[in-house]
Amino acid sequence: MKTPDFRNCSPLMRFPIFLIPAITVIWLLTGCAKQTDPDALLESDLAAYDFHMVQGDGPKVGKPLVIEFWATWCGPCHRLFPHLNNMFEELKDIDIQFVAVTNEHFELTREFVRARQLKYPVAVDIRDLYGRALKVSYIPYAVIINEDGQVIWSGHSGKLSKTRIEKVLEADKAQSQV
Repeated sequence: MKTPDFRNCSPLMRFPIFLIPAITVIWLLTGCAKQTDPDALLESDLAAYDFHMVQGDGPKVGKPLVIEFWATWCGPCHRLFPHLNNMFEELKDIDIQFVAVTNEHFELTREFVRARQLKYPVAVDIRDLYGRALKVSYIPYAVIINEDGQVIWSGHSGKLSKTRIEKVLEADKAQSQV
């Protein structure tokens, strides 16, 4: 068997093969520099996490936020879409943000959102950092987060309404002033 002569090969073929794993490790370490610890989300500002937005704007730090957890395969989630569309329109009157979060693939989610004509902001959290940090054990599930990044309400998404959100925020403000 003849030994290959790499002097006449393209520069890419002469690239030392042992560097590929080293570059991959460096890429992974630098590429995963974002928070990957779900518990760290609770210690920092929840709204500061970088969502991968499918539609709409991502949450801004310092404003109350409703996060609604759902999935494309979830029948109860499907039944809530009209309610959430209406509620999102109502929430425009008050100073609160809303984002629905799934841990499914971006393209699947984008096509699903288009087909279902969802009006509210939708994001993908493929690593499910928020779901794990907030100990989401079922869907549809929602949390209300105050402007300080603290969870002040959690429960079934079907229990969300503009009135409930306003009452929860008012109670939180009254408690923080004490």
